[in-house]
This record gives sequence, structure tokens and C-alpha cells, in this order.
Amino acid sequence: MSRIVFENERPLVEVDPARADVACFVGLVRCIAGALLPPAVQDWLEQHGWAGEGPFVRLPYPAPPVGMPPPPIAMPIADVPIPIESYPAFTAVFDPGGSASSFGTDYVAAAVRTFFAQGGKRCYVVRMGDPVTPADTQASRQDTLQQLLPAGPFGTADQSGWHGAGHLAGLPDVSFLAMPDLPILAASTPVGAVGQVPLVPGGPARFVECAPPDVTATPAITYGAAAPRLVPADYASWAQAVQSVTQFLANGDSLKEMLFVAAFPLPQDTSVAAAAENPSDALTQDIHDVVAAQMPEIAGAGISTTFLQLAYPWLKTTGSSVLLEGLEPPDGALTGILARNALTRGTFNSATKVAPAEVFDLSPILPAQETTVPDAPLQWGPNSPQKALIERFSLFGFTPAGLALLSDVTAYPGESYRSGRIHRLVAVIRRACRQLGQDAAFEQNGPLLWARVQTFLRQLMLRLWQLNALDGDTITDAFSVRCDRSTMTQNDLDNGRLVAVVIFNAASTIELIRVTLALETSGTSAQRIAAAAGAR
Repeated sequence: MSRIVFENERPLVEVDPARADVACFVGLVRCIAGALLPPAVQDWLEQHGWAGEGPFVRLPYPAPPVGMPPPPIAMPIADVPIPIESYPAFTAVFDPGGSASSFGTDYVAAAVRTFFAQGGKRCYVVRMGDPVTPADTQASRQDTLQQLLPAGPFGTADQSGWHGAGHLAGLPDVSFLAMPDLPILAASTPVGAVGQVPLVPGGPARFVECAPPDVTATPAITYGAAAPRLVPADYASWAQAVQSVTQFLANGDSLKEMLFVAAFPLPQDTSVAAAAENPSDALTQDIHDVVAAQMPEIAGAGISTTFLQLAYPWLKTTGSSVLLEGLEPPDGALTGILARNALTRGTFNSATKVAPAEVFDLSPILPAQETTVPDAPLQWGPNSPQKALIERFSLFGFTPAGLALLSDVTAYPGESYRSGRIHRLVAVIRRACRQLGQDAAFEQNGPLLWARVQTFLRQLMLRLWQLNALDGDTITDAFSVRCDRSTMTQNDLDNGRLVAVVIFNAASTIELIRVTLALETSGTSAQRIAAAAGAR
């Protein structure tokens, strides 16, 4: 024993809808047999109607005697959001992967670990079953995939209809949704040989006499399978699942403030000759083919939406060795970076300034033309030229300063909402307005309330302008707020509707700085520096 570490169990923080850093992970993860939920988590579940008594309870238990605390809830549990505020709290009830029962498919566990490693502070885990095993058929994986997706009316307040990602309807403080199991559930190829037993290092603890240390290297965990890779038909299934989630977010009131962070699956190259000659280019062209098929550059078509942020390529981290090929889907890392960006810099700033932690390699390595911002302004439309992947995905890549997040963009096919920071800025404003609306729901709709709403919105936008989230030399240039009779019709007034109009200019960031050095005849150099600004 080298040391003893004491972990104090912190009480759960109350739900704060104003937060912009909370994530929700929906997927497959094993529970630790015999583990008990911490009392603070159990209290939270009772307060929100998931445990104890009530019409929607999914964790019932006998009522305790008068004056006695309720009995502890034992794992496993499923289809219930569990609040987690640290990685040790996660591993106290969930298997982190790499155990004797693992098959290298513990993607949710890896994503949660990476989320906290990047600086995330709070998340929810909605467990929908155990991770995929080699014995699972394609049909069974498709059934599991459907269980993860939201069901029932969009944004329903009926708690009985919340399943999988549908729990977001009752988690108003969530800003990011991640579902790390989507690629492996959509893959039609086998995930491994049936009966494959992983090699797990270590054994039972025992005392031995003092002796020279054993210099034998500890064997690494190995699995007889490759990471999930998708063929075109698999991408169609994956895109359909993604689209169902983004439509769910787009059709809910409070859900519009959330962002679906998804890992773009690895392609299975179908051209053996092309892959052997130049694997990176061949795989990249496969991705472009998928983008052309599943993300047509027409607003509202396919999965091209501002509610989706696609992360690529896959990562090798200090904890990904427990996964197939040692590759981790990048959605957990991107979600953690976005959370840390919200906490330290403001969610309305680009997350490309936040350095990834514990990530040391990528797969595949993309060609330079895919990770470079083009000089010419982008054109969007059905006949526009093929875009570099950096314009469609939030890419990780190598820079002279080390591995970094190269782009922070949504899947929207246009400049107005393509920037991830723009979507998050709008979400901040929406959250504040929704909270104000809830506080004023029972007040009389008249000039006094209009003036209060207008004052609140002016103060909110002024603060955002002071934080450089809005563009403009003066307040008048940056934003305008109106809430009076001119913003409402007589029908609005008769039906008790209050309408406020907020117009703002989101701040642009520098996308590209090009420095041209021209050697003159005198031996000195003339420098020309051009900076291109955009809404990234």
C-alpha cells in the first residue's frame, strides 16, 4: 500500500437552470454488484419523484417505520437519471471498464471519465443496460438503440413517458447530451469473437514475504475485436437515430437550450486497394460521401442542424486502453471541454482556446486540407463545393503547440448558426428569459410588467456585451430590446401573451491569420498580415 486517500462525499448541488456546463450521458454501463446509492443521490431521486412513493416511481421500496430513514437503494438500476459530481462518485456505483466482465465496449464509462478529466463538474448518467458484448446480434443492438432514443410526445411533462434521452424533459439544468454507444449500436459488423475472454492484469490481494520487486511487465488488456466501423447502410441507421434526438430537442421548449454532442463514427473502408495505398485519404473520402448523403447542405434536411455538434476523429487517452483498439469516441472529451469553457471563459466563447487534457493521439490522422480553414468565404447550398471536415465537424488535431480542438462548430449548413458559440449564446439568453417568464407567469400583463421585463433584458444584454459576447462599439450597435405595445398584437394581449423583441450582434472571432513574408532585394523582409473574421 503506497497511500490512503480520503474522499469526502459532497452533498448534491440543487438544480440550477442557469448553469451552462451540465452534461447528460445516456447509454450502456455496468453497475457494481451490491453497490448502494449514496444517501445524497437517493434523497435527490426521492425529491424528483423517482424513488419512494408516487405515480411515476421506478425505484419503489417499502415505506420505512415512522421516524426511520428510508432503506438504501441497491444497484443495478436503469432508466433513471443519476446525478454525478465527480469521477470517484461514478466509480462508486458504476464499473469503469477493464474488469473481468468487460469486452472493451465501456464507452459511457470512458466518456464520463474523460468528461471530468477535461474539467467538467456535474453530469447525469441514464443507464439503459449493460455494454454491448460479442454475443449481441445486430437485431438486439438495434433494439437497444431504440431504447436510448426519446419516445412519446416531444417535451412531454408526463414523467411516465420519459425514457432514455427523454429524461432531458425533466433536467432543466442540462446543456449537453452525449450518447457514446450510438456508433457500436449502429454497426452491423461483429464487435468481437464470441467467447473472447479479455486478458485482465492483476489478481486477488495477498501478503508475501519481502523480496526483490518483480520486474516482469504487466500484460496489457487485449480484446479480439476492432473498434466499431460503419458501412454506408450503418451510417443511415446512425443518422436516423441522431435525427430523432435533434428533432426532440428542436420541438421542446426548454430543450432548445440543449446541444447534442455526438461522436462521428469511424468508416469501414470498402476500397481495399485505395486503403492500402493511402489509408487516410481513402477514409476521409468515405466520410465526405457520408456527409453528402446524410448532411445535405439545405437547412432543415438530414442531420444538418444547430442542435448537433459532431466530434471527430477518435481519441487515445490515458484511460482508453480498456476499449477496443484503445480508441475512445470523442464526444466525452468535447463535452468536458465545452463544460470547462463554460466555467472558466464563458460558454459564449469559442472552446478552441481550451487545451484538451489526457489526450495523446488520434485515429485516423486527417490530411492537412481537412484540418485547415480555407481562405475563400464559404458558400452553402446544394451546389456548393465540398467542404473541408473542419467546417462541418468539431475536429481534434495536432498543432505546433500540441494536440488541440481545431474547430467549435455545429452541423448547421450556413454561417448564422454554424458556430457552436452562437448556439450556446442564444441558449444563455433563452434560459434567462424562460426563468423570467416563470417568475412573472401570474403577474398582470401591463405596462409595469413590460417595463420590468425590458429592464431585465437590457441588464442581461449589457452584461453579455461587457463580457465581449456581443459585437459593437456602443450599446446601440450591440443590441436592442423592446417590450411594449408595439411588440404585441391585440390578440396577444387578449390571450395574456407577453412578447419581447431582442436583437443583437454576436461577436465574431478571428478564424484565420495569414502572414506573408516577402524577401526584398536589401535582404530584409516585408510583412503583410491579413486577418479573416467570422462567426466561429
